[in-house]
Amino acid sequence: MFNVADEVPTMRVGRALALAGIAALAVLVLVAGYVYINRVPPTAEGELTAVWLYQPLPPPATADVPVSAVPRGNSLLLLVSVRVRNLSEKPLSVMDLEGVVTVGDTDYKSYAASTLDFDKVFQFYPDLDAYRQPALLPHSEIPPGGESRGMVVFNYALDEAQWNKANSFRVDVTFDTIPYILHLTWPTFPNHTQIAATVPAPPPTTAAKLLHKRPVTATP
Repeated sequence: MFNVADEVPTMRVGRALALAGIAALAVLVLVAGYVYINRVPPTAEGELTAVWLYQPLPPPATADVPVSAVPRGNSLLLLVSVRVRNLSEKPLSVMDLEGVVTVGDTDYKSYAASTLDFDKVFQFYPDLDAYRQPALLPHSEIPPGGESRGMVVFNYALDEAQWNKANSFRVDVTFDTIPYILHLTWPTFPNHTQIAATVPAPPPTTAAKLLHKRPVTATP
């Protein structure tokens, strides 16, 4: 026989739970809609289009430069092509670029060479001439919808073997007028192009210097 006293409370509880679920779902929909409408679009985007590694070779030891004074190969130069695109409605300008190589739990960081040092790198290392590209100039304006491309140079107290065992490489881009950091990762890490290094010419010996300074006399 149907028992009204037992069945009616059960129906009321089930209905209350169903209404609570509907209300919770409605709240989630409203929150999601608010977030979607008021979402903040990214300020900029970019990519690393190429990475070249260069391990300079130490100069040979001479009578004036003993082996103990010759630096070992612990200076790794990275030539990186970078593209930054302005997605905002206001002009942007790049302030700094910092390259981060993560090896285990350690981050090795290097700021991009300044415009002056960028030129010096290619003067000191002629091996790099064939790979030189226009530098990515800091503080130059990027109009809305525009982009800036160029090469940056980083320097690390690492060697190529350590690079190949690292976890990742990225470039953090900061801007002059906004507190926004653009993280650009190298998607095919540790793939890179290796620039072959040649042995630098040895410095002139003391005898050669004296010979060079000796006046030249005509032979009768």
